[in-house]
Amino acid sequence: MTGQPGGRARHRSPERASSSRRPLRSLWAGTAIVAGAVTVALVATGGTYALWNSAVAPTAVTVASGTAGLSVGGVKALDTSALGPGGATAGTFSATNTGSVALAMRVSAGTTTASASALPGELTVKLAAVAKSADCVAGVGGYSARPSAFDTGSGYFTLPAGATATGCIVVTLDSDVPATLQNQTSSIGLVLTGTQVAP
Repeated sequence: MTGQPGGRARHRSPERASSSRRPLRSLWAGTAIVAGAVTVALVATGGTYALWNSAVAPTAVTVASGTAGLSVGGVKALDTSALGPGGATAGTFSATNTGSVALAMRVSAGTTTASASALPGELTVKLAAVAKSADCVAGVGGYSARPSAFDTGSGYFTLPAGATATGCIVVTLDSDVPATLQNQTSSIGLVLTGTQVAP
């Protein structure tokens, strides 16, 4: 029995007390059913549904790969007369990008031969790009090194697709060349490498 304000006593009948527990049981039962339904729905998500759907393929896209190509002409107008100490000779060559992508150019040492093994060590090779053959003279600026160590590194210049560049080569004999290297010859080789420019 519990006391209520106003002095009225209230008393629950056993029937009423048990009926207040019923909704609690019903609530738990309902919760279990809902949880079960959620579990079933989650499992069913991996299945198929009887729903209308439609799919359309877009127009096919054509992709073509590019080409890299390089054509190099022989050295022209190189004075082949004998060099004295400190003398220089110059000549030009052309390099054409025959491909469809721009090329990062590198010029490096190729095969060099000489009648006297010490002669290449007394020579300096210089490389420059010129607008026209007449600009290729001994005093032109550019990259220079001994024949065996010649290497401009990658990306010395960029040759666009379809473009032609004129290269100038100047070979100089050291001014303090030993007299023992008189009347000797040397053939200097260079290699041009074109690598596609990264997009």
